[in-house]
Amino acid sequence: MRFPLSEQLNLPCTFAQLVPGRQHPDGRRYLPLIVLRLADARPVGDRPALATLGVVDRHHVVDLALEGRAGVARLVFLLSGVGLQVGQPRQGLVAEEGLAAGRTSTAPIAYGRVVAVPAWEAEREHLPYESLYTELLLDIGVGIIGVRTSVTADSLTESIGKPQIQPGDWLEVRRSRIDILAFEV
Repeated sequence: MRFPLSEQLNLPCTFAQLVPGRQHPDGRRYLPLIVLRLADARPVGDRPALATLGVVDRHHVVDLALEGRAGVARLVFLLSGVGLQVGQPRQGLVAEEGLAAGRTSTAPIAYGRVVAVPAWEAEREHLPYESLYTELLLDIGVGIIGVRTSVTADSLTESIGKPQIQPGDWLEVRRSRIDILAFEV
């Protein structure tokens, strides 16, 4: 998977654990879960700090021999809901709603400030609705993640909070599937 400005993506963490995929009925295994322990977990507002994050290595880019080592993960949050933050600006990751205490988050909510918007393709004229494809870099305070998503809505302004996201905007990113592009020690 390619992502623009991927060299800027960095989330300091430890490759804490490899959880083997479950056995499929046909004998194959599902992809394993890579558990990352965040190097600098901080509370976000009144929400507790997110300690561990689970990602699936769909593209087989992580050297599994690095389990137990500290390094930097390059992550992209995909298929996300995005919108401007309301109230005091926040940065960080918090567990998704309903996650039991002590469980590893696989779809956290990310709060951060937009660093760059390398792709913004909005269609507002030829359809009965508005559509958007975007790629952006988000500084979440403990590192920088990528976001790649598409949005359709009657009004993108109403859906995301303004006509176009720009560097410096504060976003909330929800319901993401997370891809790992690399883990480097």
